[in-house]
Amino acid sequence: SLLSGARNNRNRNLSEMIYNRIKFLFPNEKDHLMSGAILLSNIYSSVGQHELARTFRYNQIKELETNVKLGLTWTEEFTAHDYSHPKSSEIYSELQRFTSEAIAHGYEYDSSWVTRQLKEEETNLSVLCGHSERIAIAYNFVEEPDTKFIQVTKNLRICGDCHQMTKMITKIRQCHIIVSDANRIHHFHPNGQCSCQDHF
Repeated sequence: SLLSGARNNRNRNLSEMIYNRIKFLFPNEKDHLMSGAILLSNIYSSVGQHELARTFRYNQIKELETNVKLGLTWTEEFTAHDYSHPKSSEIYSELQRFTSEAIAHGYEYDSSWVTRQLKEEETNLSVLCGHSERIAIAYNFVEEPDTKFIQVTKNLRICGDCHQMTKMITKIRQCHIIVSDANRIHHFHPNGQCSCQDHF
């Protein structure tokens, strides 16, 4: 939680101090250390230090002798930028629809949550819109267009941009969305607020 808070404030120095303290106190907790290392590498990326992020991540994977968890979200199971579902074209059309609605209501993406360099055909928005929780939410709207309740589970923490987008979706569509992530349960209400009060 401390490391996540430092990340949300883009405080690189504090993030490094917290990560080093975690390593000192819990040297055998490799899964937790790997999660912290990924979070710290994302912090480096968010302040534009992509090469440092890549090197740090690689070195920590090697040092901790563990792998990075693949981010999953499920109502059904989706990975980021997943096109494996038979209804993918409908899902991505719905994703585009609610993204356009959010933009019309003032949504502006936060590129600091894009934690890697873009490929030639990508934009910051296309990377963020491909996050698995957005795909899962879009799938639910395809299955039940006027739904008033959606629940998804995610094995990693929700990013700040997806958190903001989900708040907007619930306000525009007047529904409840519950996202259980690796850290807490977020209950997004039709008034556009989240139960975590933006502390995640």
